[in-house]
Amino acid sequence: MTPSAEAQGAQSPDRGPGRTSIPPNAFYVPSPVVLLSTESEDGECDVSAMSAVGVVCLDPPILAVGIKPRRQTYKNIRRTGSFVVNLPLQDGLEAADYTGTRSWRREPEKLEKAGLTVDRLPESGLPYLPSCPISMACTLVGNLGRHELGLDVPPSHQVVVGRMTECSVDNAWLGEDEVRLEDMPVLVYLNRVYASRGANLGVQRFTDDPAKREAKMREYRSLGARD
Repeated sequence: MTPSAEAQGAQSPDRGPGRTSIPPNAFYVPSPVVLLSTESEDGECDVSAMSAVGVVCLDPPILAVGIKPRRQTYKNIRRTGSFVVNLPLQDGLEAADYTGTRSWRREPEKLEKAGLTVDRLPESGLPYLPSCPISMACTLVGNLGRHELGLDVPPSHQVVVGRMTECSVDNAWLGEDEVRLEDMPVLVYLNRVYASRGANLGVQRFTDDPAKREAKMREYRSLGARD
């Protein structure tokens, strides 16, 4: 696969064909934008945008999030052992950027300024954002810091690992027996730039036998309980 004409045009005219070694940088890995909602021991809610997030286990569903230890979000998670991952859409871009670049300590009213409303999930009672089509409550199961990562100095982010215990989805995005995530205009983070999700190119196993593919897709995406 060759780079697009636009990508080729962005290359430095001083460089010829081939590859160049550059310093490692985590921002070269595209990632989703999420809004983490947490609360303090006193019940004060905080919301912060994060992009260092991903699924690390399917069954049970386990998420990992990288959080700067100075943030109120991290302190809340460590003290309460819970957090909620909310998935914003493109129309929530301004709120995502605002909450991700403001400190709760300096702007405790940042939720109001970002135009965000907080509600409570029915099972856990944890704070979530109704403006986001999917909200996933998680229980803290582990934390990876300096000692766990074998570092000589503290890392820029603590890796928080949580098990998903409750999931709430807007009915507008529910299909017959699946969440239509592939149709959601979610936000993507690319080297400190916000981007939109591109066109759907195919489903997993599109190179496989059609009958096997359809059976596997039903298994993967069904809302039914899994063993």
